[in-house]
Amino acid sequence: MNTPPKATQDAVSMLRKPGTKAQPSHQAPIGPPKPGKRVYSPFSSRITAENQLCLEQLAYWSREAKVDILNDALEAYFASRPDSHQAIPAKQR
Repeated sequence: MNTPPKATQDAVSMLRKPGTKAQPSHQAPIGPPKPGKRVYSPFSSRITAENQLCLEQLAYWSREAKVDILNDALEAYFASRPDSHQAIPAKQR
């Protein structure tokens, strides 16, 4: 019976710089954020195929990161919605 050779490293560990440890995406970064830098939170959702195509095209042609495009779009949307700045009552959280 032929068995394939065992892999010595998984794909993620091969992409990391030597001497660094993986940090799970659900954990906050170590240390305080640098001044002027955005703090990111893990987020997962779905968008329409049309919106995804537009996002990918815009990211390609503008040479911007998709995360920056989405954050800028959300900030513009929230600026037009005053209720997005109203705190949620403690009981409903």
